[in-house]
Amino acid sequence: MLLALAACHSKIEKSDGYEALYDREMSVKAYPAALESISRAVKLDDNEPRRWLKLAKVQDMVNNSSAAAISYQRALDLEPTNIEALENLAVLSVRAGQFDLAKQYIDPLLLLQPNDLAGLITSGAVAMNDKRFADAEKIASSIIAQAPGLAEGYILRARITELSGRPRDAIALLEERQKADPANNDVPRELMNMYRRRGDLAGIRRMAITLHAKFPDDTKYALEAVRAYHAMGRDDEARALILELSQRQSGSLSVMTAVAGLWRDIETRPAAIDRIVALATKTPPHVRAALADILTSMGEPARAATLLAFIAPQPVSVGNVDIQASYARALYALNRTSELQSKIDALLAFDSVNPVGLLLRARIALERGDFMKAATDAGVVVSDDSSNEEAALLLATIYAKQGNDVLAAKAFGEARGSFPNSTGLLDAQTKWLLSRKRIKEATDTAAAFAHTHSRQFDGWRIYRDVCTTAGNADCAAEARQAIAGLS
Repeated sequence: MLLALAACHSKIEKSDGYEALYDREMSVKAYPAALESISRAVKLDDNEPRRWLKLAKVQDMVNNSSAAAISYQRALDLEPTNIEALENLAVLSVRAGQFDLAKQYIDPLLLLQPNDLAGLITSGAVAMNDKRFADAEKIASSIIAQAPGLAEGYILRARITELSGRPRDAIALLEERQKADPANNDVPRELMNMYRRRGDLAGIRRMAITLHAKFPDDTKYALEAVRAYHAMGRDDEARALILELSQRQSGSLSVMTAVAGLWRDIETRPAAIDRIVALATKTPPHVRAALADILTSMGEPARAATLLAFIAPQPVSVGNVDIQASYARALYALNRTSELQSKIDALLAFDSVNPVGLLLRARIALERGDFMKAATDAGVVVSDDSSNEEAALLLATIYAKQGNDVLAAKAFGEARGSFPNSTGLLDAQTKWLLSRKRIKEATDTAAAFAHTHSRQFDGWRIYRDVCTTAGNADCAAEARQAIAGLS
């Protein structure tokens, strides 16, 4: 008995030691190490709610919300009146959109502590979700009265105001709040969402710059800030930010392709091409290949091929197949037929369903008038990868050029269903409809897209072109007016 008691004390002492280590590690923000320490403490003594709360806290900080919820629940099981556990479980439930579950924690929380701020904030979110706007407004008033310096009450009131059909008043409320509390991060995020829903370009641009200043390491805000600077005529600041991104994120495929797009928007065409080439020379091969694809799409396949020439003599392998495919695209655009055929053969010998190899082979067959071969290769890619927009467009184009109206209509319909936001597909479909003298169908198709994508310039441009070709002055005028509003 004494031995068992001594062993128990030893475990608790060791657990206390790991917990103390956790406290020190948390104080210096060493979160992975803190997570390991408190996990060991809990393993040695899993009957102490305090340890479970600490474990949950660090789990949430390393973005493992599901594990944090389990740990908070364990603390609550051990101590059903634990306010911290109830607060955090309510917050995590709302964050996950589990509003019914949130109520299970909010009700006892507010019973134990009627003015608990976390309880009020989460109950406000639940009321909003249930569309009980009057209740939500009362809760917002209570939060603001109790904590006038807290943003959540104002954000809740602004959301209620917006959903009540007064979006301008909602924005004005948050703009005032931002002036009163410029250090707050939640208000500008909410404002950005409201500006976007309103289509307020000036507001979006202002807030993009504000959010980048607050979160300089967040690439999304940096890219938005570049676009904002450019739209505002502040191109020197836009260029400086692009260069900074290029240096910090040279290995990121998504960021570097976005940067290339920004150069294309900001610079003259020759300058943009030079910028993209210079960028590509400083990036890893997989990023270089993606930038080469952009150059090819811009009508500069020779520059793309030069960037990727290092890959030409190498056999196709797992490590270089995507780069080889990008090189093949450049060869196709350059009409270097013999080299291209060898590269297509190598790609398909390595992988018989390589999408780039099949689509290039389909394009060559289409140019020869071999519609069956072209449709077979393009169809394989469409069947294998429903997300390949290039393949869907090519298959529809093949049927259209073949003069097979039934299959072309079917292919265009299926492609537009899979890619409803694609202006490239819209353009190809409406041109085909016009070529078949299906004027009303072309006009209706373009009109439907433009009206459902009212902030998209290319949609209105295509609508204008269709209307002009159709000789419809009224819809052409409507499209021109919409384009002017977007300029």
